[in-house]
Amino acid sequence: MRQLSSRAAATLATCAMFLMPGTAAQAAEWPQQPITLVAPFTPGGTTDIVARAVAMQLQQQLGQTVIVENKPGAGGTLGAGIVARAKPDGYTLLLANVGHTAASALYKNLPYDFERDMTQITTVADVPNVLVVAKSSPINSVHELLDYAKAHPKEIDYGSAGIGTTQHLSAELLKKQTGMQALHIPFKGAAPMMTDLIGGRLTFALDSAASAAAQINGGGVKPLAVTSLERTRFLPDVPTLNESGVPGYQMSTWYSLAGPKDMPPAVVQRIWQAVKASMDDPVMRKTLEGMAANPGGMDPAEFQKFVHEETVRWTGLAKDWDSND
Repeated sequence: MRQLSSRAAATLATCAMFLMPGTAAQAAEWPQQPITLVAPFTPGGTTDIVARAVAMQLQQQLGQTVIVENKPGAGGTLGAGIVARAKPDGYTLLLANVGHTAASALYKNLPYDFERDMTQITTVADVPNVLVVAKSSPINSVHELLDYAKAHPKEIDYGSAGIGTTQHLSAELLKKQTGMQALHIPFKGAAPMMTDLIGGRLTFALDSAASAAAQINGGGVKPLAVTSLERTRFLPDVPTLNESGVPGYQMSTWYSLAGPKDMPPAVVQRIWQAVKASMDDPVMRKTLEGMAANPGGMDPAEFQKFVHEETVRWTGLAKDWDSND
């Protein structure tokens, strides 16, 4: 077969670059239309709050409209499924969180795998969780909660925003490390869960500091402990679970951006750079501080590795318990 001349080869390569989807040339022109950011939980919860803050920053950084669409259901897997099935052109993104890494172990016949079937882009925020009880509860410490659970093993329950959510994972980790028995009551979002907790219809919850802060400040709930290894500057007087008789306990709720599998690498890089730049924006920093959140910006390769580690950790935990208990 006759070999192409260097000029002909270069011409063909240039043509291929413009014809093939997802090329660097196309990525340089992206975005040319509004971007949809799917928040897979109800309005008013932490995921929704983070999604809207990120959307505002992406609009500024990319010069294009970013629309937040709430698609709650099935512990965030419904919204994630919508994004997994979308065209991988960067115009449909997911505001994901740690709970998505356990989904494949908790939901049978899930039509996608979060680690393998999604493009992992970057982290946007990291928030410690807080163990809270109703203001009216007689329980005032982790020790009292564990003692009460031991004395009344059939009377303890806790709420979550759904199966596989951060509240669910946090509580199951606490149960595993303490031997405590507690019935899981899943809700369709953190807001209705918190309503029942404040009303005394739940024993406790482990919600993100961002979501729980308003109720703590408003006097609706009492914080017993935070889930980080060290005390958080946002709640400096609240001890860690590690300090409170649960050695080694560590859990945080991270939020991230993900998209459909096989997104153009150049588009992924552009989104990551936009998020990274937004972390230095004074408005974004103030928003994150108000949510008791640490800024994100992990690069895509590092984040892909992190998602794998988190998937191993949380799917391993999920296999140890019945998701319907």
